[in-house]
Amino acid sequence: MELEHMLAYHCAPTFAGLKAANLLSINKFFLPEIKISFDFYNLHLNLRGIYFKLLCECSERVLVIVYRKDTLWSELCSPPNKAFLITQGYSDWSCLEALFERLRERITTSAEFPHEIGMFLSYPLEDVLGFISCKGKNYKCSGYWKVYGNEETTKIKFQEFTMSRVILCRKIEEGKSIVQILESA
Repeated sequence: MELEHMLAYHCAPTFAGLKAANLLSINKFFLPEIKISFDFYNLHLNLRGIYFKLLCECSERVLVIVYRKDTLWSELCSPPNKAFLITQGYSDWSCLEALFERLRERITTSAEFPHEIGMFLSYPLEDVLGFISCKGKNYKCSGYWKVYGNEETTKIKFQEFTMSRVILCRKIEEGKSIVQILESA
């Protein structure tokens, strides 16, 4: 899948301002091209508050977070979210990069994937806590994540996310680039 289409498919809710961040897992074979592309995207989109960051890498894949810096910082710093993240060892709240550094550490050293990553992806706290306590079972519904809290509100969000994906992918298929689309928005 071409990078532009992959970004449109996986990150449309963030580009549309519906979510603070999305994750991409990309085959490391494409890493040289990806680093150059993300430098290009950062050059053009940081002015719009959208950032691309290599979060971690293993032998086969890289994990990239595409995020709206101010929105993500605001969500993470909300009192309930911050209190939860502090229980997960997020003690340095000097800047967003410090939180990313702790997340990287948790991803690379934890026995299982750190489920608090949901906080970085705009998942409701009750869904993150529900996933952790129920070990991913007994959820009300699933879509972009497993829902343990407000099912009706979340289903509406899921529909909005899907619509943003459809619209952005259609524009990519018409020959527009991510940068062109977001600069004209």
